[in-house]
Amino acid sequence: MTGKFYFFRGLKNAGFMIKLKSSNLLGNGWVNINRIKLVLLCLMAVFLPFKLYAWNAVAHKVVANIAYQQLTPTSRATVDSLVVHMREEYPDLDSFASLATWPDVLKSQKITVYGHWHYIDIAFSQDGTPLKNIIDTDNAVWIVSQLAVTVGNARANISERARFLAFLAHIVGDLHQPLHTVSYFSATHLNGDRGGNDYFVKVNHQTVNLHQLWDGGVGAFDADTSLAAIQALTSRLIAAYPENYFGAQASDFEPDSWAKEGLALAQQYVYSTSERAEVSAAYRYAGQKEAAQQVALAGYRLGALLNELLDPAMH
Repeated sequence: MTGKFYFFRGLKNAGFMIKLKSSNLLGNGWVNINRIKLVLLCLMAVFLPFKLYAWNAVAHKVVANIAYQQLTPTSRATVDSLVVHMREEYPDLDSFASLATWPDVLKSQKITVYGHWHYIDIAFSQDGTPLKNIIDTDNAVWIVSQLAVTVGNARANISERARFLAFLAHIVGDLHQPLHTVSYFSATHLNGDRGGNDYFVKVNHQTVNLHQLWDGGVGAFDADTSLAAIQALTSRLIAAYPENYFGAQASDFEPDSWAKEGLALAQQYVYSTSERAEVSAAYRYAGQKEAAQQVALAGYRLGALLNELLDPAMH
């Protein structure tokens, strides 16, 4: 089991210095995490009013729910205790699935200090437009490893662990949404399209941006966020895409690889629908299937990662 997690190998022994394997996107080297900075960024949100919003929450809840079903009893006990702690301050967070939506709740309140954590902008073009390096230092690939250190540290303050667990669950999901991994450059998007936010299409004659369309799984996750609905969707995805469906892909725990998978999906499919044009039924059908697979894969990877971090027997 340990051999699969080479990204997190030596996590506990390394303290707050961990090796980030990112040969092409970020460069090899050691990342020195400023733990105090991370704590302050999360605690800033504690004193602001909380209201649960449902925007794009279904996919994140399903990712967390699939992961929760993969947890060992030891890992599940720790996760449950952290959820209980968060619920003391945020009563609406009554499960691990709901915990995974917390970072977007903060974002909806215009708390943007950690906004870069949700994505990584890998530039690409299909028409020869010159590319620019627009990858932020504090991006989604970088932050996964930083959060994992505290989540896996049994001696860390429980408030820090609970908040970082929420971010970890959320951002693992984000990295499996292809438009959280790219920025498309073209003759009409010389500085990139900000992950599809500036690339507009039409759905049922209504104009939406491509990022918004994929946040909802191209329609696959246009459902209510009740526990019953989330459980039903989780069961359908697990039945359609069991862990062994993904083969070796499910054993790849490199966030750098997840981002590259998103890039490949964006290049091969996401941008195959023309800008300003109506999205075809065929595109929507295939897109829903791709989105469902990504959510299932994210859930399996998150569950395995949490087992590695929280259950000593899995090391």
